[in-house]
Amino acid sequence: MKKTALNNVLKLVNEYSEKYRGKNLEKLSISNTYDLFPKTKESYGWFNEWPNNGKYGVYLIMDKDKNVIYIGESSNIGNRLSDYFQYSEDKSCKIIHKWSTTPKYVCTIAVDSKTWFERLALEEFLIFNVQPIDNIKSKYSNN
Repeated sequence: MKKTALNNVLKLVNEYSEKYRGKNLEKLSISNTYDLFPKTKESYGWFNEWPNNGKYGVYLIMDKDKNVIYIGESSNIGNRLSDYFQYSEDKSCKIIHKWSTTPKYVCTIAVDSKTWFERLALEEFLIFNVQPIDNIKSKYSNN
């Protein structure tokens, strides 16, 4: 497993779009980086709704250096992220899942609801190419 920065993963998303998506399909909706532990309420993150909440898509979990540690997919991105991160008593982010390193950021990529199944291909493409440390789902290796 190697460390892969968010920018490099987003380049792979663009590669996937160019090589494997039809030109007439709705563009993928890539969120801004969402901070799980923002220093102020004005920062984009924990005090805001999940990016691409309620949509089909792929989500990227990152460490403090914005290296992608996990790639997942869901029919409702917000619900899935809420399985991993919830409110603590003081309303800060509480990490529910066990990760190899502490997550700090999230980025989401929504697909059109008419092509909901595309999230599965995008997720596998990214896992195959990135091999994030906390993904054991992929049956493939890029070695």
